[in-house]
Amino acid sequence: MSSTNTTVDAELIGVMENFDRPFRDYYFDKDSNKPLYTKRAGTSKPTKCLFLTTDGFLKWVAVNAGVFRGRWYNRDTSHLVFPRFPIGSWNVGQIRRFENGEIGFSQTYEKALVGIENAWHPTKIDFTKFKLIGQLGDFNLGRLWLAKHPRFNERRLFVKIEPWANSWSIQSMENETRVYQRTYGLNLTPPFLGHVTYNGAIIGYVLEYLEGVETTKKADKNARIKAVKKLHALGITHGCAHHENFLKKGKDILLIDFQESKFDDKATEKLKARDINRIKRIRTDMNLYTTASEDDFVEEVSQFFNDMADDEIDWTDDSTDTEGDYTKQSMNESDHSDYELGCYWRSAVGSQDQSN
Repeated sequence: MSSTNTTVDAELIGVMENFDRPFRDYYFDKDSNKPLYTKRAGTSKPTKCLFLTTDGFLKWVAVNAGVFRGRWYNRDTSHLVFPRFPIGSWNVGQIRRFENGEIGFSQTYEKALVGIENAWHPTKIDFTKFKLIGQLGDFNLGRLWLAKHPRFNERRLFVKIEPWANSWSIQSMENETRVYQRTYGLNLTPPFLGHVTYNGAIIGYVLEYLEGVETTKKADKNARIKAVKKLHALGITHGCAHHENFLKKGKDILLIDFQESKFDDKATEKLKARDINRIKRIRTDMNLYTTASEDDFVEEVSQFFNDMADDEIDWTDDSTDTEGDYTKQSMNESDHSDYELGCYWRSAVGSQDQSN
């Protein structure tokens, strides 16, 4: 049987940041005025990737340090060549470079995907059934998508998933889904159209993609305070009420991004005041990030990758980060995630719909 009958191609649709990379230690030589590299140091863990196979399955795959050079996770990955994927029901795998120089899978196995529990909306759509137009935002984590689906007459949709199945992402998706349930039909958030699933687990949601909206400006401060007070009246605090988490559609102000929201008795007056004060003060309003308290800390434990180690002990010279990987990185290749980036309608990376 040929390998084409037992393997399929796969598209890389998401890459997680990897801060556990080996690096080359060095000292600065005054005579040559250059850094002299001495040894490899640091811990190494595989880079976490999400693939969509041509036969319609999601695969969570860890890529070892020796496969590709340097910190490639936050850059253009279109030139990377991955091995063909073995067919089968497995959903977790690991890719390494073998002693003969070839790249391939060192292991594959099947593990149950755990999603959120609050399935309040009757509409549920498998993620692999969407026509993905492109990722939204400035990063390639595989979380934010512009998409279409026949159920919605090929209208453009906003799809958000939490594909990395760690404890924090599951809780943040629970928060957002709960907010959309309480605000449903109140014109306080973008219209919620249903849950996104994979193999029966709820991993995200789909919203109406709002054409022609813009993020709010200084002149919209009072309208934003009024909108966030409506949220407070429902027993919810926002948690990250910066200007890009408010959308202006005509005269309406809509709220988005509820990963840090608190509910009922945890939505304290102190947190409500913090939401409002963040809107009032230009310094906090321009800061797109939030600082969680120790009480909110959730250890990031991955369902798929937590026990997976980089099994390549003898790293090749091109498997480590060097000074050049940092100094040559352009401003357009920023090294932070799309966490709390706010308006996902603002830009779409490669999302021009060629079908129109």
